[in-house]
Amino acid sequence: MSATWIGKDLPPIRRGEREYFLLGREDGLYLVLNQCPHRGGPLKSGFVNDADEIVCPQHGSAFSVEALIARPTTLRLIEQEIGS
Repeated sequence: MSATWIGKDLPPIRRGEREYFLLGREDGLYLVLNQCPHRGGPLKSGFVNDADEIVCPQHGSAFSVEALIARPTTLRLIEQEIGS
């Protein structure tokens, strides 16, 4: 079972004109562009397989989570204490 998860039930996350989804891993939280690199489908509606790949729901293409978080469009969320 993969320790990676997709925030499918969360509302759309927008930054400018782009839509992102929340991707959780043991090493942190990421905002990943909600667009399949292959055909532009919504990756948020896909699933994480046992090889730690996100499978696109439209065409079944699988993309390494490592490669997706390495993309320049992916944002890593940083934990910050508020009101210390």
